[in-house]
Amino acid sequence: MSETHDPNQQTPAQNPQNPYGAPPVAAPYGGGPAYPGSKAYVEQHFGPVADFGSRAGALIIDSLLSLIGLIPFLIGVVLLVVSIPETDSYGSTIDGTGNAGLAATGGILMGLGFLLGVAIMIWNRIFRMGRTGQSIGKKVMGLKLIGEQTGQPIGALQTFLRELLSGLINQIIYLSYLWMLWDDNKQTLADKVVHSTVIRVPKS
Repeated sequence: MSETHDPNQQTPAQNPQNPYGAPPVAAPYGGGPAYPGSKAYVEQHFGPVADFGSRAGALIIDSLLSLIGLIPFLIGVVLLVVSIPETDSYGSTIDGTGNAGLAATGGILMGLGFLLGVAIMIWNRIFRMGRTGQSIGKKVMGLKLIGEQTGQPIGALQTFLRELLSGLINQIIYLSYLWMLWDDNKQTLADKVVHSTVIRVPKS
């Protein structure tokens, strides 16, 4: 006698979906689950993660750009040195030497040079990079700073925090940039704090 089949009974293939949700998307090349923010997730959704060499190159370009302020600063130093009055063997100032006008001009140029360098850095590394994801150096190297989960530029405030943390950590132990050499997600310590990463994009 043939066995009757209950139409309401579900076969194993028809069992309801796992109530805890679908498993994470597998990372390419067997790299484990691509959880949001991981290197695998970023590369699947936004593009290849930048390596240490290209990021270092972008930083060098940005640093050289900020050094433009050194030009008036150094001119100011020269003027200040030239304006120093001469002294005799007893340490007394020789009349008719020195130039107060040159000294004032040199001091002004030094101050302007310093402010120019800081202004270039703030515009390039905070406002520009926060808005577009690319400083001048990153644009030249074909890199972009993005949120690790959104793929979008992280904004000036988060970029400022990232730069501040990176500077503080590097001043103490110079570890923020070097961290990405052994980090699985290729992030610096500052990247991890603000949940950012850097990817490669076409150069323009």
